Amino acid sequence: MKKILSLLVLASIFFVSCEGDPGPQGPPGQDGVNVVGQTFEATVDLGAPEYSVFVEIPSGVEVLDSDVILVYLLESVEDGEDVWSLLPQTFYLEDGEVQYNYNHTTFDVNVYLHGTVNLDDLGPEFTEDQTFRMVVVPSDFALNSNVDISNYQSVKAALNLSEKNISKAKIQD
Repeated sequence: MKKILSLLVLASIFFVSCEGDPGPQGPPGQDGVNVVGQTFEATVDLGAPEYSVFVEIPSGVEVLDSDVILVYLLESVEDGEDVWSLLPQTFYLEDGEVQYNYNHTTFDVNVYLHGTVNLDDLGPEFTEDQTFRMVVVPSDFALNSNVDISNYQSVKAALNLSEKNISKAKIQD
């Protein structure tokens, strides 16, 4: 029994330590695709009766089914710097609250207002000339990043977004 076991161990070592000639090199693989985030923006009016608008994703912006779209509201400009707030964004008023929110597909983003107040009583500061910036975030980035997505500047830096490459979006009729 010892001889058989010794023979098996020696045979195993012999086969494991053998190295033959390398085979021919395989065909080259496809180049990897460097997926980066993209951004676009729209200035819209959110008026009655729907208090909603559909923003068309520009043709130069590709959105995959697995991508995430983040939407930021231009809340103010302080010392010449834009202040962006991630949606949903809630404002608390004397008689209730109002919230900007959104949903999206691969071809449009629906930005809308809802709340506990009568939206017809909202002033133009909530409904007119509202600027939204939309950032298409690749799923790999969204899953494997420690970036604070509530901070537009952090997302912009992490995705290497350039202000000069921001597309202007159209509003769907």
